[in-house]
Amino acid sequence: MDSINSSLINLYDRQCGIKSFSDKSAMVIGCGGVGSWIALDLALIGVGTIVLIDHDKLESSNLNRTLFRLGQVGSCKTHAVKELIAERRPNTVVLTIEEVFQTEFLDKYKVDFIFDATDNLSTRKMIHEYVTELIIPYCKCGYDGFQATLSVNDFESGRWGDDGSYTVVPSFFGTPQVLSALAVIELLLANNEMSDSINFNVKNILSKFKKRL
Repeated sequence: MDSINSSLINLYDRQCGIKSFSDKSAMVIGCGGVGSWIALDLALIGVGTIVLIDHDKLESSNLNRTLFRLGQVGSCKTHAVKELIAERRPNTVVLTIEEVFQTEFLDKYKVDFIFDATDNLSTRKMIHEYVTELIIPYCKCGYDGFQATLSVNDFESGRWGDDGSYTVVPSFFGTPQVLSALAVIELLLANNEMSDSINFNVKNILSKFKKRL
C-alpha cells in the first residue's frame, strides 16, 4: 500500500506548465471508441471529477479501437472505463450512469465541461436547449473511418455519417486518439470560448506530413 501511495505523488511530475484541473468536472456522454479515450485523457490530465453516461454494454467488436480488455466484455461500458481510469488515476472521482442521456443529468451534476461522443445528433439537439441558457462549454466529436469531425460550442455544423451516425469503425487507433486529444486541448487547455467546427481526414494529414519529410 505504501508503494502505491508513494507512486501517486509523482503522477503529475511531467505536467509542469499545465494548470491543475483537480477542481474541475466533466461529463462524457458515450463511452465507446471516442468517449472512452476522452474520459481517460481527462483523467490523465488531472480533471477531478468525471461523469460517464452510456447505457450500452461492452462487446468484443469494441476492442479493435479502444483500451478495453477482453475480460471486460459483457460489462457496462461506463464501468469498464472507470476501471481503466482507476488503474492510472485512482484519485479521480468517477460517477457512472447506465442510462440514455437526459438533460436532467445536467441539472443533477453541475459539470464544467460537456463532451458528447454519441453516434447520433439527437443528444446534441437536447443539450443545445440546455446549454444556451447556462453556457457550459460543449464539444461534439466523432469519426467515420479516417474522417473525423470536432465541434466546439457549435450546434449547427458538423456531420457524422450520411444519416447522422457512424458507418465505419476499422481496427485503427489513430482517429479516435487524435479526436480525443484535440477535444481535450480545445475545451480545457485552450479555454476556447468561440464556436468552431472542423472536419479532417487523418489519412490525408499523414500523406501531407510524409511529403514534407
